[in-house]
Amino acid sequence: MNNTNTTTIQQLTRGQGAQALSRLTGAQIVFDDSRNVIRLAFSKMVGKAGAKFKTLEIQYNSATDLYDLHAFKLNSKTFAIETKKQLEGCYCDQLQEVVENITGLYLSF
Repeated sequence: MNNTNTTTIQQLTRGQGAQALSRLTGAQIVFDDSRNVIRLAFSKMVGKAGAKFKTLEIQYNSATDLYDLHAFKLNSKTFAIETKKQLEGCYCDQLQEVVENITGLYLSF
């Protein structure tokens, strides 16, 4: 895990870390250091009605110094990936609030 991904997790959980995030949400956390991406794979559908998803991808865009969020799910009938929500240009201090609004889950105590 590179420094950017560590900073992202710390910002999401207000300093509690990846273990706390996994325990609070039930998500499996996957790090992709080459793309500066953190992927949260939830065991159940999360989100608001009509926009439920199982995977949330948070990518740090170093050119703009902002975060891009991409929520999607796999359609079990067609095996196509359906994008449910896509946000670009999220500031670091807004990250926890935005993710909590999208998922409907609390990310810290």
